[in-house]
Amino acid sequence: MNLDTIKEIQNKQSYPSVTITLPTYRTSPDNDKDPIRLKNLVSETVNRLEEEFGKRETADIVAEIHRLADSVDHEHNLDGLVIFASAEYSGLFKLPFRLPERLSIEDNFVTRDLVYAMNRSPLYLLTVLSENGSRLFVGRKDLLNEVNAYGFPFSLENVVASASISQDISHVRDQILTDQMREVGDALVEAQKQIPAPIVVVGVDRNIGHFRDGARNSDDVMLYIHSGLSDETEHQLVKNIWPQIKEALDEERQKVFVDLENAIGNNLFVGGLNEIWQAAVDGRADVLVLEEDLKIPAEVSEDGRTLTPLTEGFAQTEHTYEDIVDEIIEKVLANGGRVKFVDNDSLKAINPMRGMAVITRY
Repeated sequence: MNLDTIKEIQNKQSYPSVTITLPTYRTSPDNDKDPIRLKNLVSETVNRLEEEFGKRETADIVAEIHRLADSVDHEHNLDGLVIFASAEYSGLFKLPFRLPERLSIEDNFVTRDLVYAMNRSPLYLLTVLSENGSRLFVGRKDLLNEVNAYGFPFSLENVVASASISQDISHVRDQILTDQMREVGDALVEAQKQIPAPIVVVGVDRNIGHFRDGARNSDDVMLYIHSGLSDETEHQLVKNIWPQIKEALDEERQKVFVDLENAIGNNLFVGGLNEIWQAAVDGRADVLVLEEDLKIPAEVSEDGRTLTPLTEGFAQTEHTYEDIVDEIIEKVLANGGRVKFVDNDSLKAINPMRGMAVITRY
């Protein structure tokens, strides 16, 4: 799952839209209970649907939920499972990060857990440069998944360096390497559009030098690791370089607080609930910063411009939301903005009234 997939799912509007999320386990004996927990959650979902909307009216959605649940191969679970089902869309995803056990029946799908999980344990794009070519991995902590897309893996096996008598063959090969690194850099730009994550480049000094010379986005790399580890297995590679990546990711995450302070000084900071909502709706929100567990029940005015916070036990209507934060996230992402999560209470010094803030585009 990537950012485009999330945006596509967020654009689906149908009532009822069912979102089921479940933490799962990769190995036995932990994953032995996954089928039972999923079955119980599906039963709860069916009961709610039939009680609230009628058995006949929800028969197709119920059938699709059962089909998706029955299709799960629990011997090959990852860390999280999500099922989406409505009259117009259904899908099942296995994800390499933990999700809460949750059932939601709304007028759209709840994707906050996915956005949160992707940001809480930050992804990174690891590019491994070697004499034979370049490979790309998506990393989460010390786990790597190879990506065969955007042109990766790049290979030099069939590239032959030819030169005239007056040319140095090594110089020609250097130029070939530099040219390919330009292609690698362009491919990383495309990868970041789908997977908004910082870039880590690992390779020997010579190959990193070619990358710096050739790639147009070489200055945007979060971390260069000068190492001859590029020919090791994935497990050996990430074991050796993860401490450096972790330190760089921690530093990167703290930059959001500097960005917020700068936004205040440049009049690009928004901290009030209605101001944040309007910035999200109007497409002015560039970065939405959220404390991890923030939840705000709210009612949206008929003109869609004003929010009124609600206490628990409110009457459910088409204008009320159990958590308006989900709606804000979706609108920010739909308009090309970014969402960053921070620790609970960490925004108190910057915005004491709310556990969130926005950096606007203008």
